[in-house]
Amino acid sequence: MRRFLTFLAPFAVAALLPLAVTAQSGQIIVTPVVVFETPAFPTPEAQQLAPTEAPALVNDALPVLISVRSDLELLATSELGAARPPGWSGSLDISDPQLGVLARLDLELLAGQLLGPDVRPAGWFGAVGGTPFTVARDIRHDLELLADALIEPGVRPPGWAGSDPLMRCSRATQSLVRWLERNGYLLQADPSSPAFCEQAEIDASRFVETTLISTPIVPTPDAVEAASAMAGVGGTVRENLRGVAVFADRNARLRLGVLPRGVPFAAVARSMAPFSNMMLVRGEGFEVFIDYTFTSVTRADFEALPDVNTTFPQITCQAAWCD
Repeated sequence: MRRFLTFLAPFAVAALLPLAVTAQSGQIIVTPVVVFETPAFPTPEAQQLAPTEAPALVNDALPVLISVRSDLELLATSELGAARPPGWSGSLDISDPQLGVLARLDLELLAGQLLGPDVRPAGWFGAVGGTPFTVARDIRHDLELLADALIEPGVRPPGWAGSDPLMRCSRATQSLVRWLERNGYLLQADPSSPAFCEQAEIDASRFVETTLISTPIVPTPDAVEAASAMAGVGGTVRENLRGVAVFADRNARLRLGVLPRGVPFAAVARSMAPFSNMMLVRGEGFEVFIDYTFTSVTRADFEALPDVNTTFPQITCQAAWCD
């Protein structure tokens, strides 16, 4: 039995491998051929053809695009009923990175059918490349222009979602205001006013002129003395490091003007609200609230100030720089 198994062993192995058959001296010799497989490495062409996952829409662009699609459908329904221009996608697939492109195409189709293929309202941005947010912002801007042209400025169909009123303004005004807001600026313009964009442009320009371009005011001895006399509980006379907006309340709801660089003041008290940087200051011709981070007041000095609720603020702004 062992001899039989020994005899079959070579044939069992050979059955599992490719065979090379040769004839030698009248005998047939069967030789197993061992084949080594070469590992497959992806070629550059294969790597290029491999599908890649499309990047998701940036978070700040998505809410704008969702409201744009909703209002675009409302406007189309108010003008065309259930009909839509040929080629209309109506897409609201938030996982589609081309959502902004499809919304722009539908907006152009609607404008082309209702106004004319080559007719657009004055100030129309059109399709311009950029970040997902700027693309969405431009679509909202043009959608508002189209609604003004088709219905009436300021009048919208019921259910209109709308967006930040600043998106109705020029790119330059939008960019300037956004940049200033990162540095403590608070836009003082009525969003319900038909002249909102003009007001925003003037307000932002005035802020830049008085805070970033103007020459620092050199405090006179009289101004320093006046600030010292009005210091009261606050004590030390300080000055702002750059122009800073001043307010009538600790919540910064009513702006009174822009305090130029170098104007001396005395820190009197501070807001105890969580995360608030607002402090009450006094100087020659003013007693207002400002953000201490734009002044020479340190964090330790700010925290040492008394609670503004224990003082009796006499809010006023009569200086030449007040609004």
